[in-house]
Amino acid sequence: MNIMNVIIGATCALLIAGFLLSARGPISSNNGASTDAQIQQLETRLSQLESALQNAPMQTITLPLAASTPSTASVAKSDENVAELERVRAELKQLKEAQDLIEEQAVAVIEDALSTHEPKKPDRRGQLIKSALVMARVTEYDNVNKIIGIQIDRVGNVNSGDVLGIRRNAGIIGRITVGMIDRNQGVADPVPGSFFGGTIDIQPGDELILPPL
Repeated sequence: MNIMNVIIGATCALLIAGFLLSARGPISSNNGASTDAQIQQLETRLSQLESALQNAPMQTITLPLAASTPSTASVAKSDENVAELERVRAELKQLKEAQDLIEEQAVAVIEDALSTHEPKKPDRRGQLIKSALVMARVTEYDNVNKIIGIQIDRVGNVNSGDVLGIRRNAGIIGRITVGMIDRNQGVADPVPGSFFGGTIDIQPGDELILPPL
């Protein structure tokens, strides 16, 4: 996965999270504003309400003695400010939690993309082995005398003394040295040290190719 796919994945996560957030209904009366703008507006309003409630008792000191008792209107206004203060606090908390959720989801998508979908380097040797032309094929193998019978597919391109790789399941399991050749038939000897685990494993039908460097 390349960096463009990572960006696309993160963008999709943000869009989905934003859709889920909008589906929960309007958080404030200013739906057209961005999340950061709404948070700033709510924080400003919260500061205004807290300041108003703190200064409310001090304002009664400057009133005449006869009017020192708070009026019904003043009490109602104070209660209204308290109610609005609680509402603003709740909306501000909800908005910040939603914003944090979106950011966490975006980070999770990017980290997952970078950790589990790292681009793999192309296996050049594997591609060369897979695409190599078949030079000959194993027709039989004498396990006692360690002699391989081969049929040459590309006559003129295989000579005595050539070292060919045994291709099986898109990999080289061992190597042989070509011996005597008679037209499109020949014999070969296994190269013991070239087989995995030291066990010579040769089967009729195995493909013989020029091993890549």
